[in-house]
Amino acid sequence: MISIHILIAMLLILGAVLVPLVYFKKTKHISLLVFLLGGVGFYLSSQVLENILHRIVLQPQADGTIALRTENPWLYVLYGIAAAAIFEETARWVIFYWLQKKRPLTFRDGIAYGLGHGGIEALFVGIVSLLNFWVIAQVVTQGNAQTLAQIPQAVIDNVRSMSAGSIYLLAFERILAILIQILLTYWVWKAIKEKAPVYFLAALGLHALIDLAPALAQVGVLPPLAVEALLLVEVVALVFLTKKILKVYLKERFNHGDQSNA
Repeated sequence: MISIHILIAMLLILGAVLVPLVYFKKTKHISLLVFLLGGVGFYLSSQVLENILHRIVLQPQADGTIALRTENPWLYVLYGIAAAAIFEETARWVIFYWLQKKRPLTFRDGIAYGLGHGGIEALFVGIVSLLNFWVIAQVVTQGNAQTLAQIPQAVIDNVRSMSAGSIYLLAFERILAILIQILLTYWVWKAIKEKAPVYFLAALGLHALIDLAPALAQVGVLPPLAVEALLLVEVVALVFLTKKILKVYLKERFNHGDQSNA
């Protein structure tokens, strides 16, 4: 039964990416190239460059244990939120800076890049993780002793303890993350558009703050439900702040055509 919930959660995450992509492509004519650039930006910054730094600094063991996490959890949290913010926001800055050299940035570029960045993150962090859980759940259900022996016991115990609620909570977090990535994108977008580095610095701080709750959960300070509640509050606050800094663009560019990116 848990396998069905995992599959439904995967479809929910996939829908949270594809439905807005199709909608904004048809109604606002967002650029698929910028969408792909968003995906590339996330992949190179987070899955390649940041991972290289993690291997150097954290030196994770084969079983997934990290000495810094157990010996100095607060330093581990600070390192984690700083690294994620710096790598991902710098990727946005570099891509928007390059794009601005080619043509003026449009409001639609923020949606397209944010969807690409958040969509690929949802794939790697959400769908791939759920797919792994699904495969292990199948192995556990079948009870193949030879195959089970090749999987760490901690992973098996984790899958066995999973509930439908925890699975949908993970999907909810990934869907929230997509919205967060779109909102954060506009802070860097505005920094490049208006040549105002203060918005890039704000994006770094906001990104680190949003990552704080999940990082605290990794070291056992916060329970999962508290993390989701905090993320929801942060998303509401981020929507308010982002609308405030984009007030002029929301009125003059997005709502009145902005055909330059069609």
